[in-house]
Amino acid sequence: MEIKMKPIDLIKQAVKAQNNAHAKYSNFTVGCALLTKDDDVILGCNIESAAYPSTMCAERVAIYAALAKGITRFKAIAIVSPLSAKPCGPCRQIIYEYLSDIPIYVSNGKTDKYETHHISDLLPHPFG
Repeated sequence: MEIKMKPIDLIKQAVKAQNNAHAKYSNFTVGCALLTKDDDVILGCNIESAAYPSTMCAERVAIYAALAKGITRFKAIAIVSPLSAKPCGPCRQIIYEYLSDIPIYVSNGKTDKYETHHISDLLPHPFG
């Protein structure tokens, strides 16, 4: 699939999502922008809970929102956080299962610099 949206533009969308993060315990805000096959963008942000296992990562919020809308084909995903953190283990598994090996852009959202990864590199031995 051809990706028409530039990575930096998808990252800017992830920054918008990051502004909606609910991170009152960690103060580590994360935003995510998921580009669909139809060039729509689904946003997600991390949402923390005092009952920590109930916390949800930005990546899974975006992916689950897309799936709930019946969207199942994607072109790219952008993730922004203060430390340009890569997806956590559970998010890597969900990315593997639902997004295939699309580009994963990781940035701190403050500059035009970003890294490009693929889930096959981040999760070499997935479950399933």
